[in-house]
Amino acid sequence: MTAADVRGAAVRTLRLLQCLAEGEREFSLKELAERAGFAPSTAHRLLSVWVRNGLVERAGSKAYRLGPEIFRLASRVLQKFDIQRLARPCLEELWVEWQETASLCLTLRAHIADSIRTPHPLQMVFEPQAEISLAWGSMGRVILAHLSREDADTVLSQSRTGPLSGKPLPSRRRLSEELRQIQQRGFAVYEDKSLNVAGVSAPVFGQNGAVLGCLAVTLPATRFRLPLRQGLPGAVTKRARRLSEAVGFKA
Repeated sequence: MTAADVRGAAVRTLRLLQCLAEGEREFSLKELAERAGFAPSTAHRLLSVWVRNGLVERAGSKAYRLGPEIFRLASRVLQKFDIQRLARPCLEELWVEWQETASLCLTLRAHIADSIRTPHPLQMVFEPQAEISLAWGSMGRVILAHLSREDADTVLSQSRTGPLSGKPLPSRRRLSEELRQIQQRGFAVYEDKSLNVAGVSAPVFGQNGAVLGCLAVTLPATRFRLPLRQGLPGAVTKRARRLSEAVGFKA
């Protein structure tokens, strides 16, 4: 399959999703093909894949309807949006208490969903929707520590060097030990004095126990002195646990 074929399939799949979202819950193959602008054979081929994966199911001999899997995925996506609203008070509390940049990072696309900047002139800046590397920093590694082995291996295979430092990843054995310690402590601390960056992050879990993202406080390493070293882990972890409970997680 050529790159053009892949792009074409992706565009057709996206168009199919748009038509399913905007149309009636039940529909015929002919109706969907006309709405999407596909040949019936193309619509049938795409629908067959969705049926096999539970996104669409048969509703009689000539009709289809949305399947349980698409509703499950929609619920997960909505939860990601709702978590931003629930997280805002936690970020505001951390900002008021520490006067350093407080952020919410979501595992979906590994991006910054919300952030309140420090008032200090020298600051760590995270623009909304900015993507982060899960292999680096306190935010990335606290999420990485709670991913499945398969997902973690995928992340590490794609992140050979630090996005800021250019440094290679530590050995897999050393990194595995660090991730195990993060799991045990319930938070991650990261500091790189050469880049003047530091941060403390704690994981946020969803109703099914999967990691949704993290809360974090980040700052220049030059301000990461004893009071913050001692107080930040507990403060961030407390808010992350509260946020996890708010979205339905039960330890």
